[in-house]
Amino acid sequence: MPHVLVRMVESRQDLEAFCRFPWRIYRGDSHWVPPLLADRRRYLDPKTGPFYSHADLVLFQARRGRELAGTIAPFVDHTLVQQTGRRAGGFGFFETVHDWEVAGALLDAACGWLREQGAESIEGPHSFTANEAPGVLVEPSRYPQAMLEAYTPLYYHEMLERYGMQPLEELYAYRAARGTFGEGLEKLPADLVRVAEAVRKAAQVRIRPLRMAEWDAEVGLALYLYNETIRDVLGNPPMPEADFRRMVRPLKGLIDPDLILFAEIDGKPVGFCVAVPDPSRVLIHLNGRLWPLGWLKALYWRRRIDMVSFRLMGVLPEYRRRGIESILYLDVLKAIWRKGYDSLEGAVTSSRNPGINLIATRLGAERHKHFRLYKMAL
Repeated sequence: MPHVLVRMVESRQDLEAFCRFPWRIYRGDSHWVPPLLADRRRYLDPKTGPFYSHADLVLFQARRGRELAGTIAPFVDHTLVQQTGRRAGGFGFFETVHDWEVAGALLDAACGWLREQGAESIEGPHSFTANEAPGVLVEPSRYPQAMLEAYTPLYYHEMLERYGMQPLEELYAYRAARGTFGEGLEKLPADLVRVAEAVRKAAQVRIRPLRMAEWDAEVGLALYLYNETIRDVLGNPPMPEADFRRMVRPLKGLIDPDLILFAEIDGKPVGFCVAVPDPSRVLIHLNGRLWPLGWLKALYWRRRIDMVSFRLMGVLPEYRRRGIESILYLDVLKAIWRKGYDSLEGAVTSSRNPGINLIATRLGAERHKHFRLYKMAL
């Protein structure tokens, strides 16, 4: 059997092969959602990828003979290092055939490169921020990949553990079908509804939808609220504006402003929640291409999205435990059900945040995906 050779991506041809490699791993897998190749090229190209502005990274590809057999992208996010004080490197775009020699060679290359950069540990995978495809699946799921979720073969976590990586964090995704809450939301816990309505009156909380005519300002407000609400949670660092705007830009054409809500008290924004018609329900039909006919498919399936992805929710620390979260939950659920969507998939949540997991379970949502992030000292 030919020896495994790992080398850096150096040419446009190499980059193209790197971007297209997942099609080999997931061929025939109906749960995988192919990314748009054009977006993936822009994201990984040093000339256009926003992550390169505050991080060092390299793309590695493994070949067995002439055949591409795996990819990995180790990185050092300097913003994250500065904010946390930890010299931790990361890795993403870890894809490999079911071959331990290939996986080990890729991880050797990533760890070796990170040591050269002065990193003291490696954590991941995620591609590249903590909100984008975090972790690898450790249990099978009955449902396809959703927006910003990871999707991997189950043997990936076995290979990472065989290499010596230790679990860093358990991540879960929850799903609720329309019948979970009832057609009129009559199955929601009565105390949730009671608290929400009492707080709405007593605190004079105003809930308003996103103003599409003020898109740039509204995105900036959402970023401010997001960073403020995670500031004291799990030591999360603020998300850079360029990364946030890059993530939301492709969603502008899909967004339903009635599903993105801001909570205000005396005109001051104090909380928000974001739910989006899930673009993965469109992407799963495009096979990575919009041209020449993919855009027609996109228009067709866009009108048939039946699932909403509940991505973000937060309340400023000084306004928590007042029931504002209950109002946001209730109002966005009312909007989702009023619009006729069949199901709701929550954003990936951490085992370190038991409150969110408890709420999801109490509302009757099904925990149907289990991911894991890993770490290892270098």
